[in-house]
Amino acid sequence: MNKKYMPLPLALLVLLLTAAAAEHPVAEAQRHQREANIAYQAGDYEGFTRSMERAHELNPASFPTKYNLACGYARSGRSAEALELLEQLAAAQVDFGMADDPDLASLRELPRFQELVATLAASIEPINNSTVLLTIEQLGLSPEGIAFDAASSRLFIGSMRNGNIYAIDAAGNYAKFAGVGHLGPYAAIGLTVDSDRNLLWAIGTWFFMAEGFDAEDPMPSGLFGFDLASGELVRQYFVDQSVEGLNDVAVAPDGDVYVSGNVLHVLRSGTDKLQPVAVSPAPFGANGLTFEPQGETLFISSYPVGIGAIDVDTGKLRYLDAPADRPLYGIDGLYWHEGDLIGIQNGIQPWRLLRMELNHGMTAVTNVRVIEFANQALTPTTGAIDAGRIYYVGQGPAPENPPSQFPGSMAPFLGKTVIMTAPLDAGT
Repeated sequence: MNKKYMPLPLALLVLLLTAAAAEHPVAEAQRHQREANIAYQAGDYEGFTRSMERAHELNPASFPTKYNLACGYARSGRSAEALELLEQLAAAQVDFGMADDPDLASLRELPRFQELVATLAASIEPINNSTVLLTIEQLGLSPEGIAFDAASSRLFIGSMRNGNIYAIDAAGNYAKFAGVGHLGPYAAIGLTVDSDRNLLWAIGTWFFMAEGFDAEDPMPSGLFGFDLASGELVRQYFVDQSVEGLNDVAVAPDGDVYVSGNVLHVLRSGTDKLQPVAVSPAPFGANGLTFEPQGETLFISSYPVGIGAIDVDTGKLRYLDAPADRPLYGIDGLYWHEGDLIGIQNGIQPWRLLRMELNHGMTAVTNVRVIEFANQALTPTTGAIDAGRIYYVGQGPAPENPPSQFPGSMAPFLGKTVIMTAPLDAGT
């Protein structure tokens, strides 16, 4: 295993995370992870372990860091410490391939490790409550965002490759609706429908997967509004070029439009400029975001940490507590539904679709229902809720022989686009 382990959906976060302030603990943790990878490639397992220990101290929520540190301990003859970390992963049904990882070879004959592997394997029993709504055979769309328009019963999905936004009608027909690719090497990522203003909001981010991307020619990311009827671009707002990534978008009940990324931004209703939002402490790697109905609390997924709740009036952020065996690390899409949070958790393996119950004060997740688990048909990114159902989009397995017209860096991202749907009252 490559010891800078990064799940496929995290590729989108690279741009956001590496741009964050160096003094943030998670940014520092990632610096130590990079140092650990250099040591690992040089065969310096002691150095690798030291750097991973520091990364784990700074961000204990990271499950890839826990796993890699366990590998370092195993390589360094520290079996008991390695097994303790692996047991934490197994308790959360997280499997990064421990059974066959050569870095764990020193543990393989230990009864405790054998029992752990057997217990984990038995717990990875797929939970399937979803059905396939549509498979798009075209390779290389690399879908990320999805939105639903209840008035027209249309779904919209965005491509990280060509920047196009496609509309899918109730009969399953799809066609290009709009796009941001003509404005530059932009990936179309976060999407949401603003029915009160008859707009489809889309995030366009300068990103390595976009056609025409040039690392030496950075471009500012932006928020784009398209007329829901015609697909005409009628609003566009860019952030300062020093802000190296925007991610997802949500509309508050009062019409303010919030945009996540390495800096949280807001477009106040009636204004014409994206403004940074003062949040304390500053979120890190903000991804999915959603409001509760009163609009007083904004929930965000800090992908490498957990779910944060921001008081909109004060900007104060607190992270939600959660059961030890139900970590909130690695959540991409995040949505409010009937008092619960719905999350697409693709930062751990196997991925899962979660319904998370909150306590009365919305300070903790008290129970987690798993709606979908270990479905190998796709790796999902984000979803859109329609009444009691969710539609979610992702990429199917990458082809074994990638078409030659795509650059090699795109090889892992060339799977077919898959859209699935599931009832939100399903799961265990």
